[in-house]
Amino acid sequence: MLIDKKMAWEVLQHISDQYSIRILRATLHRPLDAITLSKQLGIPIAVCYRRIKELERLGLLTKEGKKLTSKGKWINLYKANIKNAEVKMENGRIVIKITFRWGKEETLEVE
Repeated sequence: MLIDKKMAWEVLQHISDQYSIRILRATLHRPLDAITLSKQLGIPIAVCYRRIKELERLGLLTKEGKKLTSKGKWINLYKANIKNAEVKMENGRIVIKITFRWGKEETLEVE
């Protein structure tokens, strides 16, 4: 899923949010579950689930399989969709350039 250009402001907020950035960085090279992310990154579990949901909605994170816990419950694994993000000011406009992990680039203008 590519990012909806109407959501550029939300994308900007998440690529500058400390929790969202930590989740994206941790899941760039391998998929992880919310519980592991919460523990490893020191993010409260409720906040972690909320950020994951928002990052998924924006197309910045995706479900990348499931794993079985020791208690026999299946949980989702998540992987970052973006490899790089660049924010700059061009002629008075804020522009975000996103490079996805599969190589595609997208430019968003924040309105």
